[in-house]
Amino acid sequence: TYWYTYLNTPSDAMIQEFILRQYEILWDRYEDGRALLRPNQLLEVSFEDLSTTPVDVVRDIYQHFEWSGWNDGVETKLQAEMADVKAYKRNQHRPLSPALRRIVDERWGASFDRLGYAKENDDGHRS
Repeated sequence: TYWYTYLNTPSDAMIQEFILRQYEILWDRYEDGRALLRPNQLLEVSFEDLSTTPVDVVRDIYQHFEWSGWNDGVETKLQAEMADVKAYKRNQHRPLSPALRRIVDERWGASFDRLGYAKENDDGHRS
């Protein structure tokens, strides 16, 4: 149930649990669905790659799915779009507290491991 359907305002702890649980549900469904697909039906792309080399990543997507059109102007249009947004700066967020980071790593750790994201060590450093 979504918290905004309650008659009372949810606590921070309720909102935190909602967010953590929603990701767990999403990840479980994604993994279940991914297992049903053939390799040519799915291509996972990292946010880091997409944000640093978007044209290369989109080219890889076109090649992976054997889509036509890349050489018919898609690359040129995408490069023009990237030039238009070149000055865009990502939002910056304050880091999670060490305690919350540990909770996130514990609850979402399986997805972090499979996707290659760093988790926090016992000494508080990222690995």
